[in-house]
Amino acid sequence: MELRHLRYFVAVAEELNFTRAAARLNTAQPSFSQQIRDLEMEIGTPLLLRTKRHVELTPAGRVFLDEARLVLAQAQRALALARHAAQLDERRLTIGFLPSAEVKIFPTMLTVMRARFPELNLIFRSLTTAEQLDGLSRRTVDVGFLRLPVGDPALAYEVALTERLMAVMPANHHLAQQADVDIAELAAFPFLRISPDHAGGLHGIVEGYLRDHKVEVNTAQDVDNVMTMMTLVGLGTGFALLPDYVAHLLFRNVATRPLKGDPPWVDLVMVWHRDNHAPELATFRALVNETLGRTSQ
Repeated sequence: MELRHLRYFVAVAEELNFTRAAARLNTAQPSFSQQIRDLEMEIGTPLLLRTKRHVELTPAGRVFLDEARLVLAQAQRALALARHAAQLDERRLTIGFLPSAEVKIFPTMLTVMRARFPELNLIFRSLTTAEQLDGLSRRTVDVGFLRLPVGDPALAYEVALTERLMAVMPANHHLAQQADVDIAELAAFPFLRISPDHAGGLHGIVEGYLRDHKVEVNTAQDVDNVMTMMTLVGLGTGFALLPDYVAHLLFRNVATRPLKGDPPWVDLVMVWHRDNHAPELATFRALVNETLGRTSQ
């Protein structure tokens, strides 16, 4: 039994006329009549009483009509839900991010974003700067929060956050007792360096800061991931220089302290493909700027 058998039967039952039912479904009457006979044969009982001038439902036909309508309605509902789900899947925004955005931007603006686009599927991907640039270029990421430089002229960006560089050390380090830290004193401790292949311009900013202060560090390890970096610091492996968002990360065995003097600023930029004109992206960008008290460019 197929859905078309049910559709043919319901049409006849409602029209009580084979000619009108066939015309209603745009089907040739002989074929239409054969489908009804096939249905009755499969069920094993007549559903319709036919004469040359009259068609009426049998008791079995009246019961079957109610159930056939229910099955067709359920099939239509399944079709509508499947199409709706497909549309939801198409309406999605993939967001690449570094921890700065997760800590300082998302908590405030995502509630508003979901309220304005309740059916939008927001996909979050924690990625390095290099991974985000690759995803943006290949269109697998719609908007990213990463470190300069961007490089690709097909990508547009604006500064989302500007953060101070600060010292990150084990909580039991003797310099953690101070309100701020002299980088020259901290340099005697092993240094955990953000990998230059994954940190974008942050690596260069840190290296420039050390060079400007004529400080030589003992680099113990290059680290790709900030959370791994915090874990290693907490284990006493060394110290790090990171943007000030790390002060919001809850690691009890890690201390963060301002650097003495005038430490450099580090930009976090919001990046998107210039050809992406999706309204969801435009709204997302506007909400980020609204959250940060900026005017969208």
